[in-house]
Amino acid sequence: MRISYRIATVGGLPVVIAALIAVSAWILLERAGRSREAAVLAGTVYREMIAATAARNDFIHSAPESRLPHEVTFRRATHGARAALDALGGLADQGIQADAVETARRASDRHAARLEELVEAITVSDARARGMAEQETRLLALAEQARQRQHAANAALVASLAESDRRMRAGRDLVDGLHALREALLNARLAVLDGAAIVEPPDSPSRSGGLALWLDRVERTADGLAAALAADTAHGAALDELTRLRAERLDRTTLPELAPRYDALAGRLLEAANAGHGAVQDEVAELLRRTMSAHAMEQETQTLAMTALTLSGRTLRALERRDSRSLRDVVTDSGRLRDRVSGLPISPLIQDGMMAAITAWRDGLERTTDGLARQNGAIAAMDMDAAAVMSTARRLNDLFQDSAVGSADLLRSTLLIGATVGLLFAASAALLVAGGITRPLRRLQNATRRLARDPRDGLVTDLERRDELGDMARAVHHFAAEITRREDELRRAKEQADSTLAELRRTQAHLVQAEKLAALGQVVAGVAHEINTPLGITLTTSTLISERVPKMKHLLESGHLRRRELERFLTDMGDVSELLVNNTVRAAELVQRFKELAVDPAGETRRRFDLRLCLMQAVEALGPFWEPGEHRIVVDCPPGLMMDGYPQAIAQIVSHLLLNAVNHAFAAGAEDAGQGEVRQRGTVTVCAGKAAAGVVELAVTDDGRGIPPELRTRIFDPFFTTRRDRGHAGLGLHIVHNTVNQLGGTIALEDAEGEAGGARFVVRLPSATRVKKSA
Repeated sequence: MRISYRIATVGGLPVVIAALIAVSAWILLERAGRSREAAVLAGTVYREMIAATAARNDFIHSAPESRLPHEVTFRRATHGARAALDALGGLADQGIQADAVETARRASDRHAARLEELVEAITVSDARARGMAEQETRLLALAEQARQRQHAANAALVASLAESDRRMRAGRDLVDGLHALREALLNARLAVLDGAAIVEPPDSPSRSGGLALWLDRVERTADGLAAALAADTAHGAALDELTRLRAERLDRTTLPELAPRYDALAGRLLEAANAGHGAVQDEVAELLRRTMSAHAMEQETQTLAMTALTLSGRTLRALERRDSRSLRDVVTDSGRLRDRVSGLPISPLIQDGMMAAITAWRDGLERTTDGLARQNGAIAAMDMDAAAVMSTARRLNDLFQDSAVGSADLLRSTLLIGATVGLLFAASAALLVAGGITRPLRRLQNATRRLARDPRDGLVTDLERRDELGDMARAVHHFAAEITRREDELRRAKEQADSTLAELRRTQAHLVQAEKLAALGQVVAGVAHEINTPLGITLTTSTLISERVPKMKHLLESGHLRRRELERFLTDMGDVSELLVNNTVRAAELVQRFKELAVDPAGETRRRFDLRLCLMQAVEALGPFWEPGEHRIVVDCPPGLMMDGYPQAIAQIVSHLLLNAVNHAFAAGAEDAGQGEVRQRGTVTVCAGKAAAGVVELAVTDDGRGIPPELRTRIFDPFFTTRRDRGHAGLGLHIVHNTVNQLGGTIALEDAEGEAGGARFVVRLPSATRVKKSA
């Protein structure tokens, strides 16, 4: 039998057993899930009923204008509990669970019906409360109207009383004036009879001239009486008579005639004043009595308003507590208030309105009291129904929890028994099958190890088997033969590759030597071309000197040398000697520059140095090559950047790159008459920093005109320059390239960043140079 069939047999038995266990577990899990879901629904019913009861209480105790959200909440909670009970009915088993669900449904339906009744009753009660509030407002407005009317009447009484008081004071003043007049007349008459003043007026300064003083006193008193009589229209006739008396002259001779007339007038006025004073006193007494009565009536109206407000407050507190007994007490007190209003001596229209308002308010209060009693009964019944629903929900929750626990226990037992049986069957079958697989595998493993040590040694067994192990044995045997064959082919290929590699190395050596010879020829050609010009000029000037000197010597010896010829000869010799010196110096400089191509100073030793200090020294050394303020050189290097190498070589690299930037990047390419070369002002930045571990990056960037693309491939070639007419040999960048190669680094031309353009040379050097390469 093939191994796959054996493995299928071994794996099939546990799979079948596992399938049976899975089906049983699925049934039990489904049952447990239904029970747990039903328990959750029972808990939902319990919570919804609690929420509905709480929302109902909030609805009852909240203000009418804010009851709608609570009504929506308890309706939703009630419907949620009913929906949960409906869903619970589909999950409950027949028997105890179904009966409990049906009981809870009936209680929930009664609760919902009574809830609708309660909402309707509270709505009606709110409408009655609004009517009562309107009647209360009307009652208070009428009481305030009665109080204001009484207050106006009181003000009128006070004004009348003030007028009577004024009349009493005016009468008293009139009587006092009459008595003063009669007294002055009496004293004047006594003065006439005795010839001297028996009694002097209180304001008399002396006792002499008493009659004149008393007569003057009579005149002044009569003036005061005239003013008092003029203020009262009832004494018009007396005022006229007094005016006539005052018009006659009062003196010693006329006094006996005028005095009786004054007395008669004063007597009549005193009688009239006394009679009027009694009438005014009676009027004042009546006004005082009426004022006190009106004040008491105003206080009574205020007391009625306060009593109405007190009854309203008691009604509100009783409604908040839902206390019907307190409401009935308020009804009784409202009857007493109506009796008090009916006994008030106020306007009949206002009294009828107040009676009607109290009656309507009392009727509404009685109906509200009856409605409140019915509401309390409905609330009590709802509480009983809610308690029944919640009790049933707790019972259902316990039943379903017990059912879920039983299903879980049965599931654990089924899994334990099934797993034990499956493991026993699987272990037995596995042992039988494993024995028939592992022994041939061990033999094949041993044969494979021998073949791994030596593909030509070792015999593969079990080649005759017709199962997977036989296929593996035959495959291993085939692999061993194939490996042996391929090893032979690889060995022959390696020998051929070694031969080809040796040939390639020889070819490479020839190519390198040819490239070196080509470069050397280019350098030699450049050297010959550069030195040829100053040497040719030197040869020409030397030839000129060798020709002119013998001629001058001959003229000097013959005595025919003229002063003008001597001066011309000296001038020519001065020009020639200057030309000879300049070209000789030029040739010497070229030779020195050629020597720099392969510079490798043996005197410079490898040492550790600060790169920032090295760069600053190189920049300061180049200061004389341009005018102050002509160009700006910026060094951007972090302090403490140490290198281990050859500082003079790095300084030489920086110097050549700076001179190249100053000479080429900022040259305008034109000349001014008598001013030489015209240059643009610019900035050259020398930036150094760590590029990577063990690598230092040195960048020289300018903001000049840049290098055209067609020239970039030739800038490092020897003797290549675009400024040969300015005396440049084209060796600066070539020297930099060779020096960087000697230090084991690289140099590249990159595009400058930003919109300013320019050129950017980037040099990457090892931070620790081991051995300087030869040129």
